[in-house]
Amino acid sequence: MYLASMKAENFRGFESTQVTFNKGLNILVGENDAGKTSLIDAIRLVLDTNSADWVRIKYSDFRSGTTKLKITLKFCELSIRDLGAFAEYLTFEETGTGTVKTVLYITLISSINEFQKNNTQGIRTEIRAGSAEDGPHIDRDTRLYLSSTYLKPLRDAENELSAGRMSRLSQLLNSKGSIGGNQVDIERLITLIVQANQSIKADTSISSVQSSVERLLKQITFKETSFRPVIDMLGSKNFDDMSTAEKNLAFKAVVERLSLGLNETGLSHGLGYSNLLFMAAELTLLTQAGDSFSLLLIEEPEAHLHPQLQMKFMQYLVETQKDLQCILSTHSPNLASKASLDNLILMNKGQCFPLKKGKTLLEDDDYPFLEKFLDVSKANMFFAKSALLVEGDGENILLPTIAKLIERPLENYGVSIVNVGNLAYKRYAKIYRRRKSTGRSFPMKVACITDLDIWPDKADQKHPSGVGFKTRSFPDRGNGKKGNLNRWLSYYDDKPDKLKERKDTKREQDGENVKTFISEEWTFEYCLAKSGLGKELYLALKGSEEGFDSLREDAEEKAIQIYKMIESMSSGKTETTYKLVDVLNKEFEGKPIELRKRLPSYIVSAIEYVTEPFEETASSHEIEGIQ
Repeated sequence: MYLASMKAENFRGFESTQVTFNKGLNILVGENDAGKTSLIDAIRLVLDTNSADWVRIKYSDFRSGTTKLKITLKFCELSIRDLGAFAEYLTFEETGTGTVKTVLYITLISSINEFQKNNTQGIRTEIRAGSAEDGPHIDRDTRLYLSSTYLKPLRDAENELSAGRMSRLSQLLNSKGSIGGNQVDIERLITLIVQANQSIKADTSISSVQSSVERLLKQITFKETSFRPVIDMLGSKNFDDMSTAEKNLAFKAVVERLSLGLNETGLSHGLGYSNLLFMAAELTLLTQAGDSFSLLLIEEPEAHLHPQLQMKFMQYLVETQKDLQCILSTHSPNLASKASLDNLILMNKGQCFPLKKGKTLLEDDDYPFLEKFLDVSKANMFFAKSALLVEGDGENILLPTIAKLIERPLENYGVSIVNVGNLAYKRYAKIYRRRKSTGRSFPMKVACITDLDIWPDKADQKHPSGVGFKTRSFPDRGNGKKGNLNRWLSYYDDKPDKLKERKDTKREQDGENVKTFISEEWTFEYCLAKSGLGKELYLALKGSEEGFDSLREDAEEKAIQIYKMIESMSSGKTETTYKLVDVLNKEFEGKPIELRKRLPSYIVSAIEYVTEPFEETASSHEIEGIQ
């Protein structure tokens, strides 16, 4: 049996949210306040957990302006044991193929009631079975069968593993899946402590104290008093002489005096390894549960773990615990990048968006590609309010600085810039496109910035202008070479439909909140040089302005000359881009309007799209800027 889906209505930030879960690993990703903790808490409220924390509905759990909330969980693939445990609560559903499957619905319904007698309010909660909440009430014992294991965020692992009354370690050891479920082990441990206690009791130091107390007692009581002091201790009786309550108390005393540490050397370990030890203890208990329902809820497993340990923990869940259903929330790009997209559930503004196959526009062959190249830096896109997908290092390095200088710093708007390289942006963009049958669109805005990659004719090395450096090649039917005529602007002079087709191909993933912004001409750097930043680019390339005035007066020819210098630099291109960052910072600090006027319009439009429009230019940088 596994938790197949959850629906929450009017619970905290969830107006009406539904999500389907994998049988194995489910990773909740998204920015702060997206609803990750609320989703896990909703499950905890219905199922309860094995921890000592008491969970109950509070007034703050009701969505603002509402007095009734509802959380429905659906369980599928029930085993024979499950069917027996929930016989009176089951629902039979048609599968659409003429067969019937047995499922279990459990719904928590809570409402705020007014009591007129004393003019007060109270919260009434009930938990029922049935797809329409019309089944019988779920009793406490039945809910215990479904109780989940919960690892809370910022957990005090050292304290949880220390000896003490009601410590988490004592709960683990006392559970049915551990020592508490084995009567032979219980008897052996109690017998050991009885033997130890009897030896202590018989020790001369103890008996002498008992005799001293007895002599004093006789001096301060009446002679006819018949009682005498006895130093006794828990478990001093033989096992067979103990009542059931005494046996339980003795075993409880044993496990509450045990602590779990990493070694016996006396060395002090950090919080990270203590956290791993605590999770290992919990997972050990879960693996002992056999065919019982096992659900692990974890918030922020990355707490106190450095990136490599995060990766190791995720590897363990993915490769070793395939049969354990786990729902975890994280803010770690390390964990998100290690997992399969099939395991990710992106959350935003109280809505859930599973990324598994069939839920997005991603094709099956997109998944292995993205999982191979979706590294830690790219996984930041799952925690952003908006995303800028760029094709190269130039945009990746320059756009944060440009955005800051035109008073739209990306970090202020929660924008993640992702360098995807080449045409891979289409695959990344499709992550944020839903199939129509799945309902709501992703609320995050995604701007894809790409080059038109059409060369101006003056870039031809045979052009009369004399500034060109590109070679025009023609089709050769003899050897099958296609040539590069479609890379030249003049090719489209009498083929406007072809140009539109080229642009449409670059925008084929657009829709909902995904938009592609295409350079007006050739490339990003070329557009910068032609639009008004030629001198700044030259300064970054050469280190001074000497020789700039000798370049061509014509803006197009000058831009071609500068771009030729950039292309000829090979490995030095990235270094030049970093130098351009310094140049722009010095030249345009406090001059946002001047810089915007000298930027390519498609760059300004893209930044506006993922942040907010400029009042004085909102009408001039609308969608026509990306045509």
